[in-house]
Amino acid sequence: MSELRFVDADGHIVEHPSAMLDFAPHAYRERVWHAETDANGDEWIVMNGAREPANVYVASAVAGFSEQDKARAFAGEIKFSDMPRGAYDPRARLEALDADGIDLTVLYPTGLLAIYNVEDLDFAKVMCRVYNDWLSDHCAQGDGRLYGAAVIPQQDIEAAAAEVRRVAKLPHIVAAFLRPNPTADWKPFSDPVYDPLWEAFTETGLALGFHPLLSGDIPGAATGLRIKQLDFDTALNRGELDLRPALPGLNFGHNNHFFVQALSNPIDMMNTIAFVLGGGVCQRFPELRMVFLEANGGWIVPWLERLDHHWAEFRFDVPWLEHPPSHYFRRQCWISFDPDESTLAFTAESPLVGADRMVWASDYPHPDAKFPGTTRELAEATASLTAEQRNRIAGANTSALYGIDV
Repeated sequence: MSELRFVDADGHIVEHPSAMLDFAPHAYRERVWHAETDANGDEWIVMNGAREPANVYVASAVAGFSEQDKARAFAGEIKFSDMPRGAYDPRARLEALDADGIDLTVLYPTGLLAIYNVEDLDFAKVMCRVYNDWLSDHCAQGDGRLYGAAVIPQQDIEAAAAEVRRVAKLPHIVAAFLRPNPTADWKPFSDPVYDPLWEAFTETGLALGFHPLLSGDIPGAATGLRIKQLDFDTALNRGELDLRPALPGLNFGHNNHFFVQALSNPIDMMNTIAFVLGGGVCQRFPELRMVFLEANGGWIVPWLERLDHHWAEFRFDVPWLEHPPSHYFRRQCWISFDPDESTLAFTAESPLVGADRMVWASDYPHPDAKFPGTTRELAEATASLTAEQRNRIAGANTSALYGIDV
């Protein structure tokens, strides 16, 4: 397509219907993520005794679908077994990469983005290990073009730190992800309770990916703004989808994608950035590498400008912070853009961010992906930049972030 090498900072994998069973301890084989078909031919995703209709997940793999087929997928009219294989099969995924001119991709989960919502900690720890072992094996079949972001049991910081140390030794695992949502008692990410986790990332050199997921039952924007009650809690822990109306307040209703998707992702990420930068996490852990994903990126320049301004005005309230927040962002953080964002070039030219702190994400096979065409969009959005800037955004930054040799 061009002289650029495109490295996707945030693709997704839809968890395979059965392959994870091969990595499960015998006692957990019937409990880890898998698909079942009942006597009526209906397909179900089963995890830890809870089940939900499997066709829900087809809506997470509609990249490249016609508008008509997307509508059918969101209506639950396409069977899980008819999902495009590129969503979960490594060889088919390579064909999808070729179709879009992508050299490498880093795979984040789909269903297990919700692992934080699982109440059974012992099961959550096992499920993370099983998924991560399977993901490493999956990526090993990708001819050096597939890499993985591990899942960790975020509901227990010590357990999460232990899993970071374990997965850092697995082939093809280059990151672990956290939801940009604090602990159940709303401790911000600057709280010392998280220090064992930051230490684990620093000691192993694994990258930290902050990746959001809409949920109204854990601390975060959807809960705080009272605009969402997706109730992963009910679906994952009690075996049924919850269709109660939204929390009192704005009351826009269950699964209103416009309001919740537009508000929750960037607000949760802005909050996270404020606390990891302004709260001193990056100052105390200067080797910690982190990326902020799937929340757009055009707001990062005015957000850093605002944080810097408030640091200058209210330094008496953050006496531990030696430098303005943007200093720490420029030193050890990256932010992800959709490939068609109009603010890509503006952000690349800003001294607060710059082209070397920007990555891009396809989100394939999720609905946001303009497939095929993501690399074309990125090339067009960055056409006004220098060759060096375009090269950094297209792939060099992502390689540096994740420690991947390209």
